[in-house]
Amino acid sequence: MRRFLQAKWFYWLVAILALALGVIGVVLPLLPTTPFLIVALWAASRCSPRLERWLENHPKLGPILRNWRDHRAIPVIGKVLACIMMAISFAVVWYRGASVTVLIIVFVVIITLMAYILSKPSR
Repeated sequence: MRRFLQAKWFYWLVAILALALGVIGVVLPLLPTTPFLIVALWAASRCSPRLERWLENHPKLGPILRNWRDHRAIPVIGKVLACIMMAISFAVVWYRGASVTVLIIVFVVIITLMAYILSKPSR
């Protein structure tokens, strides 16, 4: 029983922190919103049915989260914006004079993320 309560508090903490970061990401353009909200929904599903329902039924956030949960789909505009932001991020790292090793690592990570994002349906 004690382990269950500890796990529940851990998921609750993850859900609240991810939700907070997601909400901050709405205002700050370089902080992603959707991935944090997906993590918040995942964690809430393990600790708080009430928070999970609130996220799923939210007028702005709910449709995106339900679309991801039900179909693992990313809207086209989300894909385009994600790829543009990653390209800009790489350009900033390059412009700031990062070493070749860092550039290669960042490039590989970005290409991998882009491939993952573009491989998802757009329903």
